[in-house]
Amino acid sequence: MPAPLTKARRMHHIGLTATLVATLAATLLMPQGATLAAAAGPDTGSHPIATGAKAGGAAILTADRIVFTTGHKVLRASGHVSVSFGNMILTASAITYDETSNTIIAEGPLRLRNGDTATIVASYAELSSDMRKGVLKSARMVLNRQMQITATEIRRSDGRYTQLYHAAASTCRIANAHQTPFWQVRARRIVHDEQRKLLFFERAQLRLGGLPVAYLPRIKVPDPSVKRASGFLVPGVSNSDKLGFGVSAPYFVTLGDYADVTLKPRLYSSGTATLGFDFRRRFRHGRLSLTGALTNDTRMAYRHRGYLFATGNWRFQNGLEARAKLQLTSDRSYLVDHGFSSATRLENRISLARTRRNSRTDLALLGYRTLSTSVPGDTIPYLLGHARYRKRLETPVLGGQLALGAELAGYRRRARSNITGRDGRRLGVVLDWSRQWIGRSGLIVTTSARGRAERYEIAQDSTYPAPITRTISVASLDLRLPMARRSTRATESLEPRLQLVYAPGGAATVPNEDSQIVPFEANNLFTLNRFPGHDIYEQGFRANIGVSYSRQSKTGFSMNLVAGKVFRLGANGQFSAASGLAGASSGLVLAGRLSLPKRLNFVQRLVLGGGGGGAVIRRAETRLAYKTRRLDLDTSYLWLLKGAAGNTAADVSDWSVKAGWLLGNNWRTVASWRYDATTAKASDAGLALTYRNDCIKIDLSLSRQYASSSNVGASSSLGLKITLDGFGARANSGAFARQCASF
Repeated sequence: MPAPLTKARRMHHIGLTATLVATLAATLLMPQGATLAAAAGPDTGSHPIATGAKAGGAAILTADRIVFTTGHKVLRASGHVSVSFGNMILTASAITYDETSNTIIAEGPLRLRNGDTATIVASYAELSSDMRKGVLKSARMVLNRQMQITATEIRRSDGRYTQLYHAAASTCRIANAHQTPFWQVRARRIVHDEQRKLLFFERAQLRLGGLPVAYLPRIKVPDPSVKRASGFLVPGVSNSDKLGFGVSAPYFVTLGDYADVTLKPRLYSSGTATLGFDFRRRFRHGRLSLTGALTNDTRMAYRHRGYLFATGNWRFQNGLEARAKLQLTSDRSYLVDHGFSSATRLENRISLARTRRNSRTDLALLGYRTLSTSVPGDTIPYLLGHARYRKRLETPVLGGQLALGAELAGYRRRARSNITGRDGRRLGVVLDWSRQWIGRSGLIVTTSARGRAERYEIAQDSTYPAPITRTISVASLDLRLPMARRSTRATESLEPRLQLVYAPGGAATVPNEDSQIVPFEANNLFTLNRFPGHDIYEQGFRANIGVSYSRQSKTGFSMNLVAGKVFRLGANGQFSAASGLAGASSGLVLAGRLSLPKRLNFVQRLVLGGGGGGAVIRRAETRLAYKTRRLDLDTSYLWLLKGAAGNTAADVSDWSVKAGWLLGNNWRTVASWRYDATTAKASDAGLALTYRNDCIKIDLSLSRQYASSSNVGASSSLGLKITLDGFGARANSGAFARQCASF
């Protein structure tokens, strides 16, 4: 065995190029006792080299044993060999470096890793010294820890392209070499472009459970590390009794870093063809989105149909905020016929708002269009607008908070007939004041006052031939006594509340355009005006009385309860009996909520009695959400007495339920159902079945629309969608990360 070399002799004998090993551990940082064998014959007992050091642009080599043959310029390393050069790291059982040909021969099992993006496992490799090109035999490549590609041979070139021959790609996890993945794509050749982050498949064949189901001569998909890339999305099939069998193939197009568009062509067996699109654009201070479709409908006399929905919002540094909303459609039934939306009314809006520390200004222009044939479109205001300003003022004399506001609003109808074609304008100013005191006992006393002056100009309504000017005032006294108690188990609070409100009547009557529906619930029990708009205000003297209770336990369970009533000196005749607000004494308002985090949520709202009708339920709303590991249940029930909230035709009794069951580790089903108890008919129903594992998702859905508006008939539809996770789609979460079972 040669004697240990000194540092100077080692530098002289190791003539390796900088591309592989310009610096070895033995070159710079040789621990005491470490030796380097440099003989032409076999190594006969060299001591292992412990570590390595790096010079600029050099590779790093570590191994249990290194032998260098000076005459042939060949280096042999064995035992836990690791070679790193930049982002490339090669680990093998043994390597041979030939300085003359500048190549590395690695013996397996070996692993070649390119940062965190790609890892290649092979049995044999012949690589250039910088590992940017070469050949690997019996290899397997893993991309982004998601997609696995096996091949008989892998060739690397230019440090950019990886070519895999006779390859099979899948994102399914395989437990053993003989197991068949749930899905795989076999190809004569697969090329991975590391720079463009693309995978190219030549003569590709899609197999499910080993059975070929599709053949594609060439296909290009982004590799799993890409978040946004142009290309086809998951196709889908559907069947509708209106449109027939349909096939869709969405195509996603990136338009730079801040914009993209998704094209959604769909063909039906009836001959109908639709091209949908979704456009998104982000700006420095806002965003814009466009959604729409164009259809050549063979079932209709007017074959060319379509719609366009647009939303946008922008925020600027000076506090200005702009919003826009556009909804257009070619006809009233198009959205429902093609399943785009179930809306019964279209809304268009443009608004500007600016908020400062003590003021707010907003402008808005709105337009509406009804999609129901039972409502005459020309009697609905098609154009509305308002301009509002509100400013908070200093009040050194009165104290408290003082605010001044002004508003200009108007509306127009297309109809030119008397009364039903009424148009109007309103100009108003309002002054609000409030002040609060807190007593030593904890009693909170709040006083408030409001004064409003308005001028109305009405057109096309002979009932109001001249402009109308009116003033409205209201004052209130609010008393609250919050009480709290804490224990080792829970925190409880109780707050009784009394609010006295007086609003003198006698103001001129104006057309009621904005206060047709008057809800009565716990949320508006303590308000100065329960009418939602400006045209009507609540008159007379009244006392709003209520109490609230809450409990929050240490275990996470919480409970909230609210109860209250309204008492008046006499009936003012402003409310219907069904609303629960009529008469000298209103109905009893009850609201409660029980919650157990991540498990149970129960909400109950109720209006009981009022209007001299005894203990009649005027309004009831119940919602229950319950969730376990396997069951997810959400059900609600709504009851409205005729006339309680704008339902002038009949009572409303609607029950809906949606439940999801986890049938196994991979199977899940969701069922939904809505039932109209007033007509004793189901409104709609749906059933969905989903299979999902670590590499595939299959969605099968069936829906039935029973009830419909006057211009839409009943319909049924069936849909199927298959997603290969990691193959042109983002992989799912680790919740399904498991080995794929044999098909």
